[in-house]
Amino acid sequence: MAEERRLYICMRCGRVFSRSEMEILPGIRCPYCNFKIIMKVRSPMVKRIPAV
Repeated sequence: MAEERRLYICMRCGRVFSRSEMEILPGIRCPYCNFKIIMKVRSPMVKRIPAV
């Protein structure tokens, strides 16, 4: 089974990292600057839903 790669971005330093890198520290923090506020990077693919 292929592992889904989730990317996160730190709101302080702006570095992009994966969930496996984030698990180095306890809790949910940036592994580079130890900041608590992180955001999931959006997929570049746009979903189109037909109108009803």
